[in-house]
Amino acid sequence: MAKPSMLNRRRFIQAGAVVGATALVTEAKVATDGDYGASASVVASDGEFCNWTGNIRSRPASMVRPSTLGELQAAVSAATKVKAVGSGHSFTPCAHTNETMIQTDDLTEILAVDPVHHRVKVEAGKKLFELNDELAELGLAIPSLGDVVVQSLAGAISTGTHGTGMAWGSLSDGALVHGMELVLADGTLLSLDADRPADLPLLQAARLGLGCLGIVYSITLNLVPAHNLERRSRLMTLAEALEPGRYQSNDHFEFFRFPFTDKVQGVTRNITTAPPQKQFLRSFFDKLVMENAGLGTILNIASLRPTMVPRAMALLAGLVPHEVQVDRSDLVMSSKRWVRAFETEYAIPLDRAAEMQERYAAVVKSFAARDKDPYYANFPTECRFARGDQGNLLSPTQGHDSCWFSVASHISFAGYEPFFRAVEVELLAVGGRPHWGKMFYRNPVALYPDFAAFAKVRQHLDPHGKFSNIYVERLLAGDEMKNDLSV
Repeated sequence: MAKPSMLNRRRFIQAGAVVGATALVTEAKVATDGDYGASASVVASDGEFCNWTGNIRSRPASMVRPSTLGELQAAVSAATKVKAVGSGHSFTPCAHTNETMIQTDDLTEILAVDPVHHRVKVEAGKKLFELNDELAELGLAIPSLGDVVVQSLAGAISTGTHGTGMAWGSLSDGALVHGMELVLADGTLLSLDADRPADLPLLQAARLGLGCLGIVYSITLNLVPAHNLERRSRLMTLAEALEPGRYQSNDHFEFFRFPFTDKVQGVTRNITTAPPQKQFLRSFFDKLVMENAGLGTILNIASLRPTMVPRAMALLAGLVPHEVQVDRSDLVMSSKRWVRAFETEYAIPLDRAAEMQERYAAVVKSFAARDKDPYYANFPTECRFARGDQGNLLSPTQGHDSCWFSVASHISFAGYEPFFRAVEVELLAVGGRPHWGKMFYRNPVALYPDFAAFAKVRQHLDPHGKFSNIYVERLLAGDEMKNDLSV
């Protein structure tokens, strides 16, 4: 039987969740159509583009929504400057433009299926969650996914989105992306295939192309047979979570550390032949109410009295469920996210993971102790583990297996940028490279031995900069990134 104090805490947080759930869900549905990321359109009725967190906004002079390859080619050919946008999930201005913006929401067809090689060719605007459903019907699956699956396929691949699991790299890895088709500046279609050796130099650049080589039309994926995963979640200490056996012996392992504590939620996911085991009521309450509405309510309250944050983190740690779930692999790897937060994430060498935890804790402590403008880390950090990418030029994990270290801040807390900058200093000190779609400040191009080769490909494919924007320009110029942009 649970201790009375635990019952009281759970009833307290449940009550807070119920009180705040209606308002939060209403806000989420207005902003995101009830899901993490953008709704069917990331452009308002007045023509303004806004990303998921609202830190990047622009007002394109022209908005085009092609539904065929021909329409896409015509739109690109006619534009002076052009950028594509899928779900607006990125925290950076990678899709920002004040000129022509192409929405890819209608480019969603599966174009070809090769059952012998477990391979599909799909249009680039396809949302991951929709693709997962259709792949399941074909008996196929993407082997490793992140916990957010509302991104467009092209957006996720072009920024190096990733899951966790030492057998796999990111969605930009050469083992997954077999081929791509890009519409170039003059409207012609460039087809790249890993089976053609002459294509490899361009394909290696295009797999993680940052949207600046051309507009991705289609992607050919190497997949695995559909399978179920068993997910186990429990509270553990940080020391337990950092044991190498955790990520070495499980197909997928990640953990979430609660700031101001040494407690983490450890999550393992392993391939199983067991049938799905669904707990609908508990799943809804724990994952949607507790992890989303409940968390959002607590953090909104804590933002009014930030000194409450350490106690709130300890309270949340005490509520980590000990649970087992079996379901289709993509459903087990992904979650709904309604709580809006800013985020920075770096890939660091595996052997520096424990050191980075110490550095992070020191930053957390120092910012909370400041006499002027203290800041309280208010969101669990997330650590995932992945094999180093191969077959692309700009992966943050290139050259070494990595621990992905993610730091977030609820949108109701002011002062997160100095905190993120301080954490970034520590991440760079342990050899980290930033996720291209998350917030970063210092220009990272010097960290990539193949960046010059990528820039050469970009110049070859787009000599007049039709696909350039403030994101690309600042990278090439060596300037800091702008993560708050409303022009």
